[in-house]
Amino acid sequence: MLSLSSPSSPPLAHGASTAAAPASSVAFLRGAAARRDAPLTSAVHAALLKSGELHPAQPLAVSNSLLHAYLQCGLLSPALRLLDETPRRDAATYASLISAHCRRGAPLDALRAFLDMLARGGTGDQAEDGTVRPNEFTASVILQACGLARDGRLGRMVHGYLIAGGFCGDPFVVGSLVNMYAKVGDAASARRLVFGLSCRDVVSWTAIISGCVLNGMLDEALEVFVMMLEDGVLPNNVTMLSVIQACSLMGASELFGPVHALVVLLELKDDASVVNSLIIMFAKNGFVEEAVWLFNDLYLKSGNVCSNEDVLAAILYGCTISGSQKNGEGIHAHLIKMGAFPSISVGNSLMGMYARFEQVDAVHLVFGVMEVKDIVSWNTIISCLAKSDHVNEAMELFSVLHARGGGLVPDLVTVLSIVQACSNAGLLHQGQMLHGCIMKSGFVYDVSICNALISMYAKLGRIDFAEMIFERMDIKDLVSWNSMITAYGMHGDGHSALRIFNQLKDAGTPSPNAITFVSVISACSHAGLISEGYKCFKSMRTDHGIEPSMDHYACVVDLLGRSGKFAEAEEFIRDMPVAPNSSIWGPLLAACQLHGNVDLAEKAANELSALEPESDIWRVSLSNTYAFARRWKDAAMIRTEMRRVGLRKETGWSFVDVGGVEGFKFVSADTRHHDAEKIYSVWHSMNKHMADLAADVHKLSPIGAV
Repeated sequence: MLSLSSPSSPPLAHGASTAAAPASSVAFLRGAAARRDAPLTSAVHAALLKSGELHPAQPLAVSNSLLHAYLQCGLLSPALRLLDETPRRDAATYASLISAHCRRGAPLDALRAFLDMLARGGTGDQAEDGTVRPNEFTASVILQACGLARDGRLGRMVHGYLIAGGFCGDPFVVGSLVNMYAKVGDAASARRLVFGLSCRDVVSWTAIISGCVLNGMLDEALEVFVMMLEDGVLPNNVTMLSVIQACSLMGASELFGPVHALVVLLELKDDASVVNSLIIMFAKNGFVEEAVWLFNDLYLKSGNVCSNEDVLAAILYGCTISGSQKNGEGIHAHLIKMGAFPSISVGNSLMGMYARFEQVDAVHLVFGVMEVKDIVSWNTIISCLAKSDHVNEAMELFSVLHARGGGLVPDLVTVLSIVQACSNAGLLHQGQMLHGCIMKSGFVYDVSICNALISMYAKLGRIDFAEMIFERMDIKDLVSWNSMITAYGMHGDGHSALRIFNQLKDAGTPSPNAITFVSVISACSHAGLISEGYKCFKSMRTDHGIEPSMDHYACVVDLLGRSGKFAEAEEFIRDMPVAPNSSIWGPLLAACQLHGNVDLAEKAANELSALEPESDIWRVSLSNTYAFARRWKDAAMIRTEMRRVGLRKETGWSFVDVGGVEGFKFVSADTRHHDAEKIYSVWHSMNKHMADLAADVHKLSPIGAV
C-alpha cells in the first residue's frame, strides 16, 4: 500500500486495498505530470519503491505513469534510469519517451527510441514476432520526430512501415503524415494525402500551409490556401497566422489588404495573436500607418500595455525604415505612460529608431533607463554618437565598455564603429591606440577590421601604415584591394594604385568589380595618368564584362577635365550611351574652375541649373570661376541671386586632433578657442611659408603633356 507525505499533496488513506493502490498511484502521478511537479514526482517514486509497486510483476500502468511524470517535468536523467530498471515495456512506454525527445528538440533520440521499440520484446501491444507493436499514438509521435528532423527520406521509410502495419486508415495518423510531409518540404505528398481524405478539414489544410511556410515555400503556401478556400473549408486563427507570415516574408503588399479584410470577415479581429501578426506584417514592410492603427485599436483604446516584444520591435523597426518619427515617439510615449520599462529588444529598437532620426539625446535617455543592456545597446549608442560628431563621447563609452568586463566585451560592430569615428574625426593618435587594442584582442585577424584600418590610416595621412596592414593580411577580399587602391588615389600615387590593380588581376580571385574601376580611374585622375585611366575604363567591358555606370563616366570626365583636355571631355560626353546627369556636369564645372575655362563652365552650369535648380554648389563654383577670371560683376551677380532666393553656401568645417587627447571642430574665421590669437598667428606664418613654396614650384618647367 502506498503512503505519501508530501506538502504538495495529501497522503493516501491507510487501509486502502492493495488492488486500489496502483490506481491511486497513477492518479497522483497524473496530477504531478499535469502540474510539472518534480518534488511530488520524486516523492511518489520513493513511495512506490517502498511499497513494491514497481516490481516487474506489477502492471505497467504505474511505471509508465512515473516515466511520463518525470518526462513532463523535464527530468530526463531519472526517467532514463527508471527505463533501465524496467525490463518490461509496452507501446505507451515508448510513446512517452519519443514524445519527450520531440518536445526537447531531439528528433534523433526519438528515432533511436523508436528503433529500440521495434528491436525489443515486451508485454502489452505485441506483434506475433514478439516485438512491441506501435499504436496510433506512437505512429503519430515518430512522424513528429521525422518532421522535426526535416528528414524526408526517413519520413517516407516510416510511412512505408505504417502502411505495412495498417495504420494509414486512421485519420489521426494521416493528419500526422500530412504534418510530417509539410515540415520536410514535400508539399506534393502532403496534398496527395489530403485529397485522399474523404473529409478534408481545417487541421489537415493548415498543416500543409504551415509546413510550406516553415520551409520557405511561400508561394506554395498561398496556393494551398486558395485550394483550401475553393474546397469550402474556412480558415481558423492558426491558418491565418501562417498565411499572414507568408505574406509578410514575401513582401506581397498587394495581399495585405485582402488578408486583413479576411481576418475581419472571419471575426478574428479580437484575436490578439492574429492582430499582432498583422501589425508585424504591416510594420516590417513599411506600412506604418496601418500597423499603428491596428496597434492603437488593440492596445491604446483598451488601455492595455503591449507586452509582446516582437510586436513592439517590429512597429519601431517600421517607423525607422519609413521615417515615421512621430509614430515611433507615440509608441514610446505609450510605454512610458503604462510604466513599462523597455526590455533589451524593445530598448534597442527605440535606440535604433532615434539614432536613425539623429536624436542623440533620446538615444541617451533610452540607454540610461534600460536596466539590462547587451552589446547591441552599446553598439547603437556608440555608433550614433560617432556619426553625430560626438566622437569624444563615443570614444569614452568605448573605453568604459572595454574596461567593464562582466562578459560584455566590444564585438566586431563596436570596433568598426569606433574605427570609422576616428577616421571621420581625423583622430590619428586615438586611431593608433585603438589599433593597439585591436591587436591585443585578436580582431586584427578579421578582414573587415583590417579594411577599415586601411581606410582610416589612408584618410589620416599615414599611407605607410595602410600599406603595412595590407601587406600583412593573410586573407584579402575585394574590399581590401579596393581600399588600398582608393588609399593610393587619395594620396595622389596613381602608379601605386595601378600596381595594386595589376596585382589583383594577376591573382585571379577575387575579380575586379565596378567599385574597383571607380577607384583606379579616380586614382589615375588625381595623378594625371590620362592614358592609363582611359585604358582601364576601356578594359571594363572588353576584358571584364562590366558595363560602365554613370560613376565610371564621371571619373573619365574628371580625368580629362583635371588635365585640361576639355575638347576630349566634351566629345566623351556627347558619345555617352546615356544622358549625362549632375555627376557628369559637376566634375566638368570643377575642372573649368581649376583651369579658368569660363565658356565651358557656363555651359556646365546651365545644364546643372536644369537638373538641380535648388542647389548652391554649382552657383558657388560658377561664381568662383568668374572671380578667378576677374569677372567680378558676374561673380557678384551670382552671389546676389543666391541671397535673393535664400540659398547659402553650406559652412565648411575642419577637425583637428588636439594633442592626441581630443578633437576640436572649427569653421572658417572661428574665434571660439581660448588660444585663437596664438593659433591664427601660427596659421599666418604657415600660410606665408606655403606661398613661398608655391612660388618656387611655379618656377619649375611645366610637365610635358601626357
